[in-house]
Amino acid sequence: MSRRPTPPALARGFLLLWLLASALCAQADDTRAPFVGSWALVSVENRGADGSVEHPFGKSPQGRITYTADGLLSAHVMRADRAPFAGQSLYSGDAGEKASAYDSYIAYYGSFGVDPVAKTVTHRITGSLFPNWSGSEQTRFYAIDGDTLTLSTPPFKSGEREITVHVIWQRVPGE
Repeated sequence: MSRRPTPPALARGFLLLWLLASALCAQADDTRAPFVGSWALVSVENRGADGSVEHPFGKSPQGRITYTADGLLSAHVMRADRAPFAGQSLYSGDAGEKASAYDSYIAYYGSFGVDPVAKTVTHRITGSLFPNWSGSEQTRFYAIDGDTLTLSTPPFKSGEREITVHVIWQRVPGE
């Protein structure tokens, strides 16, 4: 005759599984905790292997990246000196105005994960102004020093040059 677990034994088993799953989820959330909140853009620098530095969004870019405790993110980066369209309608820009607007802004949203050992954060991008990033993963090295977050790309080829991109963010108090 087989023994079936009693209702109290089943309840203890389910409670144990729930506690284990909760602990694992809490541990995953802890890796994201230093990122949670909103960060204001300080600078974007393309640093060449030859020591050169370019500011693709100008020397005073504007932007915000927001990370949520449940693992979502939204990022916006733009030049501060973006030219307005001549017309007032969202769709009124001519080809040159639209190209200039595109060249001076990047935005995307999705989810993120953190690898504290490798010191990387991976943005799993759901949608992006740059269509090639939609559905991709963008992994960045990170450093957090007080209220400053620095995200850096691995080196990559840009034309004939090898560069790394360094984006510096400042935590927005109260967000």
